Amino acid sequence: MSAKVAPANSHPCAECPWRTVNQGQRHPHGFYSKANLRRLWAGLRRGERMSCHPTDSRMAEFEGYEHTAEVETTHECMGALVLVQREAQKFQDIVAEFGWAEGSMLYRRRHPMGLTREGLAATVERVIFAGSPLSSAVRANLNEDGIDYAPLGSWGARLS
Repeated sequence: MSAKVAPANSHPCAECPWRTVNQGQRHPHGFYSKANLRRLWAGLRRGERMSCHPTDSRMAEFEGYEHTAEVETTHECMGALVLVQREAQKFQDIVAEFGWAEGSMLYRRRHPMGLTREGLAATVERVIFAGSPLSSAVRANLNEDGIDYAPLGSWGARLS
């Protein structure tokens, strides 16, 4: 992400690649293609962060996004945070029921496309340092409508 990064906005933007209505749609730069979604998730599951592309000045290199060159603050992608925090919650639920050793193995078996150890560690680190200058952690609404990535399996809405 760019040098000045702000926490994610409160809801995923209309252009979010994690919005199911966008996935598979034709886009001149392939933002919503299965291959791009796989690439993005591969980074997220290992603990990388993702920018909200309409707020990212690096997007100015793409035709139709030249206006982003003037953007001074890049926000983190709320759609990506929803997916990552859902996976962390799935892991936490399994570990709470089965204990650390068995739960860790069970999570990996039940969610082979879920967060890696590095991704889980990065997510926990963000929670620990939330509110400090080291983190821009935001608690996502895990029940956000229309956000999903099929290889992760379904998300059953839960009480907050």
